[in-house]
Amino acid sequence: MQKLRERGIYALADGREFVVHAVFRSGYVFYTQEDWDLFGPHAHESTADGRLRWNGEPDQWRIEDLTDTGRTARTRSQRFSDL
Repeated sequence: MQKLRERGIYALADGREFVVHAVFRSGYVFYTQEDWDLFGPHAHESTADGRLRWNGEPDQWRIEDLTDTGRTARTRSQRFSDL
């Protein structure tokens, strides 16, 4: 499975972008930029075999389908320092 950058912003071919956050067991959760900024819930999560899941259900996308935009989201602690 491809290793993703913590807080890296990745895009799918359909144009959606997600902020990546690594979790236990070598998996990832994926946030929309807005949800990341507002401490909202994650939009997708990965399975052990690299599939993306939405609401616990398998999605058509895989981690290998994500393209690194080269951008990195701010840490969440930085968001509070900006207020």
